[in-house]
Amino acid sequence: MQRGLWFVCVLVLVSGCTATPTARFALGDVVQQVDFSRSFMWQEYVHPEQNVEFAIEDGFYRAKAWDGGFMWVIQPPAFTDTVIEVEATQLSEERNNAYGVMCRAAPTDNSNGYYFLISGDGEFTIRRGAVDEIGALIPWTSTSAVRQDKGVNRIRAVCIGDYLALYVNGEFVAETRDDYFSRGYTGLSAAVVKGGDADIAFDDLTVWEASLLP
Repeated sequence: MQRGLWFVCVLVLVSGCTATPTARFALGDVVQQVDFSRSFMWQEYVHPEQNVEFAIEDGFYRAKAWDGGFMWVIQPPAFTDTVIEVEATQLSEERNNAYGVMCRAAPTDNSNGYYFLISGDGEFTIRRGAVDEIGALIPWTSTSAVRQDKGVNRIRAVCIGDYLALYVNGEFVAETRDDYFSRGYTGLSAAVVKGGDADIAFDDLTVWEASLLP
């Protein structure tokens, strides 16, 4: 599918995605856990001119974007090697969207960092935001692991050393290697095409320290 969102698409070829990951990892201590029960627990951002509204509502983090809107929100502290997991529920009808998590986001809040995203029509991508571009490390790819439309999806992002991997609903879907960023904040992101709208409810975000196994 041609996805005309907000990305400057610089596709980076990877040596294929395998059915099983090439690296194993171990979870360490929980370093961040957010249930979004209180408004101060995560950065909120409302900007009608940018067609986005990100805020905690009724125990969820509601990420809303419309008419080509795109935004990310990040939260300190900074981490190096982590596994991030969050539950995401699509509440809107538009399928051509993007939502998920960030790792190693720049504290300057300039879109830099790694993005692990899925869409309402059953696709995923891993991307790197740098120098005003959000380019694909792994391009948009279909997978049966994503529950489409208004499904509930558990997104897990692995950021350990130069190893990046994405799991959806407990299923491994992609991995790649990139060493551009080594440390940064955790983030949430959502976007939608021109003329559409996205309303995503995030819940139960957990960040673990993590390491690769030999």
